[in-house]
Amino acid sequence: MYLLILQDGSVKYQRIRKGTTTKITGPIKEFLGNNFLVEFAFFTTTFEVSRPPHAVDGTWLMTVDGVTLKKKQQPDKYKK
Repeated sequence: MYLLILQDGSVKYQRIRKGTTTKITGPIKEFLGNNFLVEFAFFTTTFEVSRPPHAVDGTWLMTVDGVTLKKKQQPDKYKK
């Protein structure tokens, strides 16, 4: 699973599950508690954040849709 959230609220998401790839790119439309809604095309989807960002031994982690994600260095192409 890949999730990129930029400072401007843009989201890029990709997940491969059971041979099916899901890709979503769009802006964050709304926050609902720790969860957030992303708008793409004519649809919205909710990302369920069961553990918000937190540091463990200097590494930032968060759990989204049941998957624990580890923050990596932002690619240069996304830096402003």
